[in-house]
Amino acid sequence: MIVRHRVCKLGCGVMMMLLVELLVLCSCSRANLAEGTQPEALVQADAAYADGRYEQAAEMYSHLAQHAEVEESLQSLCYYRAGVAYNEVEQRGRAIVNYRRALLLAPDYSEARHNLRLVEEARMNMSAMEYPIIRRWADACAYAVSMNGWLVASIVLFAGGIVTCLAFFLGHSRRVRRGSFYAMLALIVLWGCTLLMILHRRHYDQQTDVAVLCGVKAPLYALEDDPSVATPMMELYDGAEMCIDVEDRGQAYLAVTLPDGVSGQIARTAIEKVVSTQT
Repeated sequence: MIVRHRVCKLGCGVMMMLLVELLVLCSCSRANLAEGTQPEALVQADAAYADGRYEQAAEMYSHLAQHAEVEESLQSLCYYRAGVAYNEVEQRGRAIVNYRRALLLAPDYSEARHNLRLVEEARMNMSAMEYPIIRRWADACAYAVSMNGWLVASIVLFAGGIVTCLAFFLGHSRRVRRGSFYAMLALIVLWGCTLLMILHRRHYDQQTDVAVLCGVKAPLYALEDDPSVATPMMELYDGAEMCIDVEDRGQAYLAVTLPDGVSGQIARTAIEKVVSTQT
């Protein structure tokens, strides 16, 4: 009884400490990106946006993010504001590019992720832009919690699994051992789910092969066709996202894959890569 009581007290203490750490880390992940003294170029871009010169403001934000010596939090803020400005003039492709660049620097930037989803829902080619249902479900779960939240949750669940494992081996009654065993299984399953969410986010938070169509529309040709004489498979419209399948070596057409799995080739001048040599 004494051993079991000590195990329970130890387990409760560990769980409380990890829960406190979870709250602290989650609050830190929501730090204000706009804190600190703002550069003059950012103030001027804000003024242009306030005057309704949205396209000029977007270009100023993007230039500041790409060329100025600013910290990552301010850089992601500039990309976010560039996306907002481009969206005001309905340049959805460039808005998506800048929102994604902001998220590459700050994956838990909730405003950028929310606006990205709104722009994606407003574009055309929606059927071609739909990811498989498993990917959409995984995205919804993985991005419901910050990365710090998933990390701490995995530690809490792992510690809980250890505590219930000890209770199982040290329990003096069959009821205690049976309850500890089922609790341990449940915690192990939940811990495995948190690890899957962490791996999912680590992969997609740093995805560098994404490109976006920035223009009214562009044709997508089959991989085996000659674009100079072939009929396109489909027309893609502003904001269409795709993954580049081959290294860009300056060729006129790039092999790409759409979210729905369709592959083809598109003119490299029609798309803009989220990760460029400038970012």
